[in-house]
Amino acid sequence: MPAPRSAARALTALKRAVGERIVAWSKRRHGPDEGVVTVTRGRVYILPTGLGLAYAAMLFAMLLGGLNYGNNLALTLTFLLAAGGWVTMHQCHRNLAGLRVAPAGTRAPYAGEAAEFAFALSAPYARNDLVLRLGSYSAVAVSVPTGTQVTAHVEAPTFRRGRVRLSRLRIESTFPLGLFTAWTWTHPELDCLVYPRPAARDREGPPPQTESGAARDGRARGEEDFAGLRVFRQGDPPRRIAWKAWARGGEMLVKQFVGAARAPIVLDLAAAAGADLEARIARVARWVVDAEERGDRYGVRAEDEDVPPGAGLAHRNRCLALLAVHRLPGA
Repeated sequence: MPAPRSAARALTALKRAVGERIVAWSKRRHGPDEGVVTVTRGRVYILPTGLGLAYAAMLFAMLLGGLNYGNNLALTLTFLLAAGGWVTMHQCHRNLAGLRVAPAGTRAPYAGEAAEFAFALSAPYARNDLVLRLGSYSAVAVSVPTGTQVTAHVEAPTFRRGRVRLSRLRIESTFPLGLFTAWTWTHPELDCLVYPRPAARDREGPPPQTESGAARDGRARGEEDFAGLRVFRQGDPPRRIAWKAWARGGEMLVKQFVGAARAPIVLDLAAAAGADLEARIARVARWVVDAEERGDRYGVRAEDEDVPPGAGLAHRNRCLALLAVHRLPGA
C-alpha cells in the first residue's frame, strides 16, 4: 500500500508542477491584463475531451473496417463523421476567440464564506456555454447573445480576514458537442476584501461610549417621537422600514422620528475581551453589526486607526474594512 500511495502523491505533485509551469509560460507570453481583455485566437488553447478521444477511436475502427472489407458506404460515413469532428473543433475554438472580458467588481464576504468576483462578458457574435473557473472552483455556464453584455460571477473560498487575490482566471467551453475543450487564461490581478466573521451573540454589547461633548441628559438612548414616513434610501436600517405599509402594496417607506438623538458610540478594539487579537476583532465586528441593526451612530477605533461615527451600510462596511486589514502585512 505505501508504494501506490507514494506513486499517487508523486503523480499529483508532477501534475501540479507542470500546470504551474504552463500557467507561468502563459502569463509571460500574454503579460498582465488590465481593464478590458479581448481574447485573440493566439490566446485560445484546445484539446480533445474524453468523449472526443472515444469519438476518434471509433472513427479509426470504422476506417479499418471499411478498408478491410472494401465497404465504400462505411468509408463515406467515416469521412463524413470525421469532417463533422473537424468542424466541431473549429467551432469550439471560435466560441472563445473575440470574447471581451472586463472586471465588474467584487463582493466582500465574511471570513469562511465565498468571495465573489464578477466579470462582464461581451462579443460581436453569440458565444455559448462559457464557464469561468478559479482552480477547482467553477461557475455556472453562461451564454453571451450577439451585441449584449452578460455579467458572470465566480467564487473563491476564504479562510481568514484580509484580502483574497485573483491572479488567474480560466474561461473554457466545450460547445458545441463536447468533443473538445477550448480555454483561455486572463490575469486580472484583482483583490477582494474579506471581513472578519463576527463573534456569536452570546453576551451583551459594549457600554455606550459617547463622544466628548455629546448629550448626557439621560435621553441619549433615543426617546424619540414618530414624525412621519419618507422614501427608503440605500443604507437605511431595516428596523425603521414600514413593513406594514410595504405589505399593502405601496412603495418601501422608512419611519422618521424627532427628539433626542442617540449619542455616538465608539467601539474600541482595546475594550474588547478575547483570548487573542482575532477573537477581539471578531467581538468588535459583532458590535459593529449589532449597532447597525439598532440604527446607532457608531465609530471604530483600532489602536492608532479609527473610523469616525456614522451610520448606514457604507459606514458599516468601512468599519469592517478597517478591522479586516488591521495588523496584516502589506495592508
